[in-house]
Amino acid sequence: MSKPLASSLLEVRHTLHQVLIRVDANGDGFIDKDELFFVLDRVGTFKKARWSNLHETLDKLLAGLDTNCDGFVDIQEFLDWVLLDKSQVHPSQTLQTKHVFLSAEDEARMERIALFDLEAEENHDILTQAGLGDLTDPKRLLLSVGSSSTQAYDALGLSLSVPTGTKVANDASFREFCKIIKHVGVPYEQILLINSIGYLLEPCDPVLVGLGELARRIGGAARRFHEALAEAFPEAQTRVYNRAKDPQTKRYKFPQLLNDFSLSLTKGCGLPPGVLDFQPDVIVDWGGTSYKVFLNGKRIGTEVMDANAYLCEGGFLRRERLPEAIREIEASVLALLQREEVDSPANKKVLIAQTGKARELAMHEERMCKKLSCTD
Repeated sequence: MSKPLASSLLEVRHTLHQVLIRVDANGDGFIDKDELFFVLDRVGTFKKARWSNLHETLDKLLAGLDTNCDGFVDIQEFLDWVLLDKSQVHPSQTLQTKHVFLSAEDEARMERIALFDLEAEENHDILTQAGLGDLTDPKRLLLSVGSSSTQAYDALGLSLSVPTGTKVANDASFREFCKIIKHVGVPYEQILLINSIGYLLEPCDPVLVGLGELARRIGGAARRFHEALAEAFPEAQTRVYNRAKDPQTKRYKFPQLLNDFSLSLTKGCGLPPGVLDFQPDVIVDWGGTSYKVFLNGKRIGTEVMDANAYLCEGGFLRRERLPEAIREIEASVLALLQREEVDSPANKKVLIAQTGKARELAMHEERMCKKLSCTD
């Protein structure tokens, strides 16, 4: 006589738990990047998946698995991810799904809302502790430098985006970007670079390091940003906020400013009008290499799906592959809703908000279509 499914799952969970305890090499009860790499490599994940940037994917996956937002991925959170059973989702179960490519401007606007409105109190305290003064200082320009894009905002309402970052060089666009900001006419005295560029610093560095110093030290992206900003804002003090992690605790050495656009996304703040009218119950934040699922503002799951590898090919967006990807996301969402014991999960409205390289290619296609229509 076969065992009940629930009993079998408990046995699987127990077995996996014992395996993970052995994998947890340092015995701290948490899964770190090296340990996650070991597990996924052993089960053949890297041979099956096409990931455009393995280490960046692992970083994002670890951040996404941290569903209780304590800065760590404990074994329980890892088990919840591994044991998510999509096979129990019946084919007849469908969701009301809306997929949109959020524009870079939408993303910048929502990041600004998160920074200056939703998380204003905590961000004010972080800046004050770093000796940077008030969050609402009108003479401070904030640049959130990611791997492929940079957002600019200030206390007066500025929110702009440019497709250049630590891994994507677009010097001409960034210099033009600086000219546009300068044309606004605000006499910025401080320029603070946050986000991914802070990973270029070391744990032994102080919370703030001059961009010029970092440029002299490592060159590369730091030098590109330094040269453009020094030319546009020669009088401003330009510094980088340290995002390095302590190798012992695996936590950020310094508290980080909260400007993740998903904070606004999950609360419906700053969304384009057409999306707001949809009034979603579930929001899926799909970046480059993974997507996060939010229900009532709470993250309930993270899955790896590398849009950069699957949807982007030869500088073009493979739109014909999008429906299959969306169906896979829907299956994950339904499984997560069932795990959360949500009533009538199939009746939920799901918004899939996509950013990353696929978004950039989609926006490029739209611009080209507009140009062609204007010439006809």
